[in-house]
Amino acid sequence: MKNRNIIKIASIYIGTVIGAGFASGQEIMEFFTKYGIWGFYGIGIASVLFGLIGSLILLKVHKLRLTSFEDLLQVTMGARLGKSIKSILFLLLLSGYCVMLAGSGALFQEQFELSKTLGIWSMTLVCFATFVFSISGLAFLNTMIVPLLLIGILAIGSIVTFQNDFTMSNQAGMIFSNMTGNWLTSSLLYVSYNSIGAIAVLSSLLPLIKNKRTAVGSGIIGGIGLGLLAGFLLLPTLIFYTDINGVEIPMMAIATRLGGNIKLGYGILLWLAMLTTAVSNGFVFIEGIKDKLGIGPIWTALLFCIAAIPLANFGFKSLVHTLYPLFGYIGIFIVLIMLFQSFVYRAE
Repeated sequence: MKNRNIIKIASIYIGTVIGAGFASGQEIMEFFTKYGIWGFYGIGIASVLFGLIGSLILLKVHKLRLTSFEDLLQVTMGARLGKSIKSILFLLLLSGYCVMLAGSGALFQEQFELSKTLGIWSMTLVCFATFVFSISGLAFLNTMIVPLLLIGILAIGSIVTFQNDFTMSNQAGMIFSNMTGNWLTSSLLYVSYNSIGAIAVLSSLLPLIKNKRTAVGSGIIGGIGLGLLAGFLLLPTLIFYTDINGVEIPMMAIATRLGGNIKLGYGILLWLAMLTTAVSNGFVFIEGIKDKLGIGPIWTALLFCIAAIPLANFGFKSLVHTLYPLFGYIGIFIVLIMLFQSFVYRAE
């Protein structure tokens, strides 16, 4: 049971982080690929930090018996600041959920040649079915999907690498001239940017954290899994950098080169990655408001799912360009405060 819980928590952790930006290859291109081979060092640092952050948060949840993100905010930031930041973060979670719905619509329309509305409603229905079973549904969905994502991304990364004899674009004459800053700074920003949603989810997993070993093991395995996924996305994006630089969905462009079936398969993987992030964000949001609404968890989930659909219709690009930069910097600020509190004010 303990080992199963480690896998469940690690899967939820990984599933929360690997949304549309990660699985599409766009985040990897932005934060790591443009630094060439140095991107591997950046991913190594990011993997260690993800493992450290996950372990610290899960240990704090276990020690203090925290049951929600609101509890974690009050412990780390105090009642007043915690309440103010909670409102901002819940808006972040709602926007993250809507971005994934919009991404599903865009994927159905552009890659599957189906209706955008069908894409939005398909994800909405799966999310609602998961929310009905609360934390059990969240754990089950991620435990099923995350291994598929690992297998699929590792397989495509390996195929591309071996087919091209490990020849990278920069070794073939490409100069990574658009480099700004350095790979270490980029790695730190990437972890901070992506940790806030994961922290919100991890702080709600007390029923699965049976002891300190479960907390630490889940964080470490989650960090290793994220590092592996990022590394096997970095390899193909380095190899085809000259051809995919500036493409909106780099990994889809690479999968297209490998044939129609692989393109379809990766499209499904990308949709599943969006789904795990949508479910995680929606789960925390619903857990935070269900008691205040007083209408029961299932009705709260239904209301949340229906209310989010009009927001998702604003479009994937519009939501990403408007909301992600703003909440990204807010997320960095909050993560830094939490880490500072974890080191300086240790729970007794």
